[in-house]
Amino acid sequence: MIRAILIGAALALPLAAHAQAPAAAPQAVAPAPATAGFLVIDGERLATEAAAMRSIFDQMAARRDTEAAAYNLALDKLDNEFEPVRSARSTMDAAEYQKAVDQYNGIRAQIDGTLAKVQDDMNKAGEKAVEQFNSIATLVGQQVRQDYGVSRFLDSSSVLYIRPGSPYDVTDEVIRRVDAKLPDIKVDFPERPKPAPATPAAETQ
Repeated sequence: MIRAILIGAALALPLAAHAQAPAAAPQAVAPAPATAGFLVIDGERLATEAAAMRSIFDQMAARRDTEAAAYNLALDKLDNEFEPVRSARSTMDAAEYQKAVDQYNGIRAQIDGTLAKVQDDMNKAGEKAVEQFNSIATLVGQQVRQDYGVSRFLDSSSVLYIRPGSPYDVTDEVIRRVDAKLPDIKVDFPERPKPAPATPAAETQ
């Protein structure tokens, strides 16, 4: 899910038309076809092969694994604490047992709420990192268009056919320049929220 979100965000800016910015010293580039007013770029390749985007995906995946493990550990701990109450249900006063169940449900809601907050923070951190990538990719796109003397890009998904290696396709050139400017991005994850202290359900007996 987050991968699809990030790819979608990464494609949004680099391929859009922008006012021309002052270009750096032009590099040697293959001339575009004389009749071309556009070049083709594979947006999905840019969003998945550029080193910075790969680093975002890797960091998001690692954080998801960490949070999933923490969530499962918290649920296991809660279930272990509640097990004595569950086992003693037949000998407990009904009101006392319901009190323990309510406490269990309250702690479970806290755990789920923490996970929801963490997931929201992760998504926002990922979006911020993608914005950083998009800013660089957009500038690179402007420079490439200037160097090749064309006004716009077309995404390869909207082009019927472009022969591999065609001078119309500048995907490799854009990825190379983006990697040179932004080889990595550190996703700035917020500190994990600390759950509110709660009395173990078993102690309500």
